[in-house]
Amino acid sequence: MDPSPAMTHETALWLGLGLAALGAAAVALLGQGTRGATLAGLAVAAAMVAGFGPGVVAPLALFVLGAGGLTRLGRAAKEAKGAAEANRGRRGIANVLAKLGIPAALGLVAAASTESRVWCALAAAGSLAGAFADTAATEVGPLLPGPVVRWSGGRFSRAAHGSLGGVSLGGLLAGAAAAAAVALTALGFGVVESGAAAVATMAAGFAACVIESFVGGSRFGIRLGHFGRNVLVSALSAGLAAAAATAF
Repeated sequence: MDPSPAMTHETALWLGLGLAALGAAAVALLGQGTRGATLAGLAVAAAMVAGFGPGVVAPLALFVLGAGGLTRLGRAAKEAKGAAEANRGRRGIANVLAKLGIPAALGLVAAASTESRVWCALAAAGSLAGAFADTAATEVGPLLPGPVVRWSGGRFSRAAHGSLGGVSLGGLLAGAAAAAAVALTALGFGVVESGAAAVATMAAGFAACVIESFVGGSRFGIRLGHFGRNVLVSALSAGLAAAAATAF
């Protein structure tokens, strides 16, 4: 006898929560986050699974574990350039909320209103793409050769790695690759439903990363602070992706 739709949904929900718990355990074992951050990440995952199903764990895990790995990559070299994150890149609750608060809220909206699922899923995927693009550009850029520039005072000027708003060609390429990886994973696991939606996800994430770089060195960007700029990337990428949802 085939399971009822309600039972099928319930099974999928528990599967997603189980996968999210495994991801949280991996974060804890790898030391990528504090205990509070791990619990906050689990709550984020639960909200996203409730709205988008178990497949959303895949792009979420790609961002969380991938960002943690990139933060530790070449740490000695980044420390020498003054471009390494503090606390050895170990995330706290504020990091989780700044980068994943919007996708979690979108998951809750989608869970409450199935009619909104398509645009919420695209916006959430775009937000993850933006967060991963921003992290990849910041963490990989200092490890690659090439000049760093930033937009300040109405013009481009040379800057050092780790400078607010500083970007390099290597960092931009790493950001684009990270956004594409999230988009393809979201497509492969059914979070977004078409190739065009995946392209929109990647484009929204990368565009938000670039915009944040322009803003970062400005007075506004400095006032926002680190966590505020993370929220900005998340909001921009989610908004751009949601706007693209009107085309699908």
